[in-house]
Amino acid sequence: MSETQLSDQYLYQSSLKSDPEIKVSSGKRVPFVIDLNQGSYQNGIITIDATSQLNGSEGFACLRDAYIMLPYKVSMKNTHATNYVEKHGAESFLYPDAAQSTKYSRATATTADGYSNNTAISTTFTAGTISATASVANDGFTKRLLSNPPNAGADSSTSWPSTGAASATTTIANQLGRGAFVAGAGSPGAIMGTWNYMLKIKLTDLHPIFKELDLMANPQIRLRFRVNQGTSAIDVDASRNMTLTGTTLSSDNVCPVMVASATSPNPMYNALSVAGSIAVAWGAVVNSLEPTIDGTYMPFTTSRLYVPFVHLENPQAIIFKPVKKVRYNDCYAQWFYQRAGIGKQSTQLNAAFDLQLSASVKNAKYVILLPFAEQPAFNFNVRIGSQQTFDISHDYDFHHFTNEIAKIASINGDLTPELVNGLLDYQTWSLTNRVLIADVSRLTERDVPQAIQVQGVNAGCQGTNMLVLVVSEQELTLDRLTGEILEYSTA
Repeated sequence: MSETQLSDQYLYQSSLKSDPEIKVSSGKRVPFVIDLNQGSYQNGIITIDATSQLNGSEGFACLRDAYIMLPYKVSMKNTHATNYVEKHGAESFLYPDAAQSTKYSRATATTADGYSNNTAISTTFTAGTISATASVANDGFTKRLLSNPPNAGADSSTSWPSTGAASATTTIANQLGRGAFVAGAGSPGAIMGTWNYMLKIKLTDLHPIFKELDLMANPQIRLRFRVNQGTSAIDVDASRNMTLTGTTLSSDNVCPVMVASATSPNPMYNALSVAGSIAVAWGAVVNSLEPTIDGTYMPFTTSRLYVPFVHLENPQAIIFKPVKKVRYNDCYAQWFYQRAGIGKQSTQLNAAFDLQLSASVKNAKYVILLPFAEQPAFNFNVRIGSQQTFDISHDYDFHHFTNEIAKIASINGDLTPELVNGLLDYQTWSLTNRVLIADVSRLTERDVPQAIQVQGVNAGCQGTNMLVLVVSEQELTLDRLTGEILEYSTA
């Protein structure tokens, strides 16, 4: 086979081809369905019922491109004190902490909360005081600080001519729906400031099954999802140092608040003049500090599901063959508490763990272990039934990162964005949470439940909890004309 003139051959063949006329659709529209909450968002649960609203709509719906628009509000209340994957990053807040900025200390410090570096700007870090792998600042945290929405209700802090004065900033925020920061008052008991966000959540981010639901007439879908909602308390001591003292969650189980460093020249330096406390509340549409729905800075005050409809020029191919079978990955999670050591010590724990998962999972493809601490591990292995994934239990380091994670990304043509979007590279994986992955697809038998066992040794100095994820393949058969699910498999 000659390989010397392939580029010339390709150039010659492309010059002989004419571009065909493409006329697939005659129109496209994006109707929306409003939630059923009727103004009640205090419990953090949102229900959207599109089982009947979209029936009879003209054209074919594409649930793969559908998305949810959700107004979200974060408020800060002053109780005793005064004032104050890079793709879609700003709107999704997808700025993880930089791996090289991790700085662990047993006690809390002005430059860290005990686990992660919360410094945006620093002139005090030197090579003699921190690890050589740590940077001057946590650039992921800095990017999150820069993602704040523009001011509204007052003159723009950026002094852009296009945003104008107070009345114009409010109108622009309401018309565009890009979010707004509204400054409050510095008096005790007043709202110091409110951050209004308009979040766009794609259905494909909620579950991979939506990647397969491309064109369908008469779609029927009912969504019920829970959003993060709660309140955190921050205490301020006499030296104006802030401490996150407590969090009350009314929905979900994650605290989104991270207290920034108050050392000079960070943004929180000298922001507070006296000791006291601050409350931060967050929630969909409303929160506990501002329970009244306010549409001043948002174009609407409900959550909405937007579904694109395409008017096909010739849908005969779908009409003749309406039944479609799709395969998608589903995920089963199991939490293990204090199974790999407890507490922290100055020497290695060498705590062995042997985690037995549910034996009802079928068609398992990957097993993922997430240790909730920065831990090295060795003798890692996954057992499916009576077979081990690795012939020899390995110290899970660079060669396994390459063999497992890189292999999974390459065999599916880099279609797994979680593995190729830059959030997970070797340096990040080495210095932060060790995500342990085992490809078990060759050991499982179709439609046969098998026991899964995860083994290893925690070689770190810190005990850890563990979350095990089992990714399995499921099947779904649907009628693209009626929207009816004809057959589906369960894990």
